[in-house]
Amino acid sequence: MSVQSSRPDVDAAAAAIKGIWFPVKGTVHSLPEVLAPDEMVQVLAVAHHDRAMGVLVLTDRRFLFRAQNWSGQRMVTHSFPEITDIRWSGGLEQGVLTVFIGGWAAEFKNMDKRDGQHLAECMRQWRQWYAAQGGAGAPQYGQPVQTAPIPPQYGQHTQAAPVPQQYAQPAPAAPVHPQYAQPAPVPPQYAAPHHAQPASPAPVPPQSPRPPASSGGGLFGRRRREAEAEAARLGDELRAHAADTETLRAENARLQAQLSALVGADAARLAQEAERIGRTHAERLGELERIDAVLDAKVEAAAVRAEGELHGTRQRLTEMEAQAQEAERRLAAARGALVVTDDLALLQEAGIYEYRHPLADAVAYKAELDRIKEQYKALTKNGRAVVGVTEWTVNGSAAEGRRMVRDFSKLMLRAYNAEADAAVRGMKPHRLASLVDRLVKSRETIAKLGKTMQIQVTDQYHRLRVKELELTADHLAKQEAEKERRREERERQREEERLEREIARERARLDKERNRLVLALNRARTAGQADATQIAELERKLTDLDAEEEAIDRREANRRAGYVYVISNIGAFGESMVKIGLTRRLDPMDRVIELGDASVPFRFDVHALIYSDDAVGLERALHQEFEPQRVNRVNARREFFHVTPGQVRDALTRHAGQHLLEFHEQPDAPEWRASVAAGRE
Repeated sequence: MSVQSSRPDVDAAAAAIKGIWFPVKGTVHSLPEVLAPDEMVQVLAVAHHDRAMGVLVLTDRRFLFRAQNWSGQRMVTHSFPEITDIRWSGGLEQGVLTVFIGGWAAEFKNMDKRDGQHLAECMRQWRQWYAAQGGAGAPQYGQPVQTAPIPPQYGQHTQAAPVPQQYAQPAPAAPVHPQYAQPAPVPPQYAAPHHAQPASPAPVPPQSPRPPASSGGGLFGRRRREAEAEAARLGDELRAHAADTETLRAENARLQAQLSALVGADAARLAQEAERIGRTHAERLGELERIDAVLDAKVEAAAVRAEGELHGTRQRLTEMEAQAQEAERRLAAARGALVVTDDLALLQEAGIYEYRHPLADAVAYKAELDRIKEQYKALTKNGRAVVGVTEWTVNGSAAEGRRMVRDFSKLMLRAYNAEADAAVRGMKPHRLASLVDRLVKSRETIAKLGKTMQIQVTDQYHRLRVKELELTADHLAKQEAEKERRREERERQREEERLEREIARERARLDKERNRLVLALNRARTAGQADATQIAELERKLTDLDAEEEAIDRREANRRAGYVYVISNIGAFGESMVKIGLTRRLDPMDRVIELGDASVPFRFDVHALIYSDDAVGLERALHQEFEPQRVNRVNARREFFHVTPGQVRDALTRHAGQHLLEFHEQPDAPEWRASVAAGRE
């Protein structure tokens, strides 16, 4: 860096800058404005401080930082005695210089590594030199140096000013105190300044005594006093620690002496113990080697034995797999020959029974069964029930061979017939399929056992016995249906008898009432003073009796008239099941009460009672509409349906029309509700 300033020492220090310098060229050029005439510049460096870029200057009396920009100038200056520490932390190319003044630290950043290291080292040497001199010859911060202007305070901004007159010409030497008459010694490395021409050491002005600081005095004077007090306190503590250290050292020496004595006394014993431990270790090591060899042998033998056992296990596993496959094959064959006889499973699979041979009634089935029996008996007599080989010989005799075949054939036929007869005796309609399957497997078994003589049951005989089983099942189902029909007929007859008795009782009641009214009417008419109102009332009652008699006559003549009832039993069947039935009784509640007898836990609740001249047709229409929801799909007389009362009400609205006078959708169920409440308690 080349700068033509008014001072050679500034130019020489600027030429030694290694980093980037051109942004601060003007600042370097104006440095003589703030330097004393006899103050020598040692080192210059470019740095950033407090967000400003400027020049860090090291002189023989102080260090200062000066920055200039468009808003003015900024300068920080401190003498060497004020500095308590100097630290440099560098990176690859740049670093940070930290200067500690009392309890305050100033950081100068973005310094070139070479310039920063050189400046830090020079500051340390000058600080050490001033410390050795006791601070003599160093001007205090804020005091004028001869006729130089007082530098601005830290952080103060001033406008750039022209060079003062006292810097234009060398100022006359100020009077020097006798103790500063001789120049102060300079460190060897700084014996000659950076510039080419040697310069005599500038006279150092005497250090004037600082006036006592007032309450509003300078900041750094107060910090210096606090630092000196802290240094004195730390010195006292250091001396106390030094005394404690000497005491501990003496105690340590005493303990070392005792330890040496103890070690010397026990050395022989420790040597013997070490020798004994060595022998024991060698013995145990040999024992371990022997045990290791034994274990190796055992492990090898165990490995060989395990290998043999593994081979044997694999062979046994192969054999067991073969046995398992054979067992599975046998199980499959056994399952094929198994006949299901569980009644519950058969009932679930059977569903609704379908007749194989529909006939009119049970008598017709009985006659057909008798005919089938005659047919397979004829086959047995004619020898066409079982067939076998005809060229069989015994001891060279064909006759003996035929006799043996005939005897074995009879034996096989007896076994087959025993199976068929057992199936007939144990027949139930839902077991038909399983019993037929059982008979088929019996025939296959006979054919397998008689394979040598080719003995087997003929197809014709087998078909007749299977048909016998089917007819037997149909016969039993027809008998059950006829029993149910007879029960229904008896129930219908009982209902008719009850109706006839009710009609008879009602006619007797009406006749008795009619006789009473006629007698009263005759008396009223023959009385001396006839009451027209009473006569009219009696005649009206007679007319009502006539209407009731006509209604009874119609009910008796029209067997399709009656009441369709809709009832439910929430305690027995739940909320989604109703019974839709028909009664021809004069009082339909008698039928409802009969249905709610001891066979159900609670009485039925009535949702609707609809009288109709065609009650049979209305009941049939409702049953047909709710047929998919019928509970009992086999017996149509069981008139229960999986529907709600609301659904029945909608259907009645469509079918009954004006006959639907009243409908109760919610059942009362008093007994059930009381039972539920009692159970909760």
